[in-house]
Amino acid sequence: MLDALPDPQPRLANARDLAAASAIVAPGILFRSDAPAAGDEAPEGLRPWPPATVIDMRGLAEKAHPHALADASRVVDLPVLDEADLTGERARQTAMSLEALYARMTEGASAAALTRGVAEVANAEAPVLMHCSAGKDRTGVLAALVLALLGAERQDIVDDYTTTATHMGGVLARMMRGMRPEFAAAAVSQSASELLDAPRHAIQFVLDRWDAEGGVEAWYLAHGGDDETLARLRARLLAG
Repeated sequence: MLDALPDPQPRLANARDLAAASAIVAPGILFRSDAPAAGDEAPEGLRPWPPATVIDMRGLAEKAHPHALADASRVVDLPVLDEADLTGERARQTAMSLEALYARMTEGASAAALTRGVAEVANAEAPVLMHCSAGKDRTGVLAALVLALLGAERQDIVDDYTTTATHMGGVLARMMRGMRPEFAAAAVSQSASELLDAPRHAIQFVLDRWDAEGGVEAWYLAHGGDDETLARLRARLLAG
């Protein structure tokens, strides 16, 4: 559990090139992050910036303002949790484990939304930025899906996911900007500790789920993916 939040910074707190996860991934094509905000400085290490395409996986209730990159990027709305009829899930997550949440995200309409995200990564003008609010759950699962489809090592996928844990203080500080410090502290203290973390077991659960369904490629094809898009994804993102 976090004891205190740092001062919010005018830049993304949980941003990185997916190429940092594995040597098989070409750099400068696919980025992942928490939600951009108006007035943000360009993030370090992500070039070129701004991205040509943004995949915004937040739900309608999380979008109080126009997207911060709408004037510079093509923004694709992909509300993964809303697709699974989980509107308002953030308000109820204290009663839902990450494994339960990820199980819902990898089935039905939510799974189909993730495969549409893969299609955007494969086909949209690059660089592509994928994000949700914290860049942890929805972004973490989509990043794991892309990496798995590319053939990344399991440990590399897990390490990329758990890297977010080191950034959660900065993420929460940005998400709670403008909130009185005592209210922000109360919100953090009342949240389940797992939801403020990126624990190894959560993404391992997702990888095991895909393996149990015949492998990630079989899961992807069973939830709306296709061989042509998969081939384009690999041609675009696999390092030469």
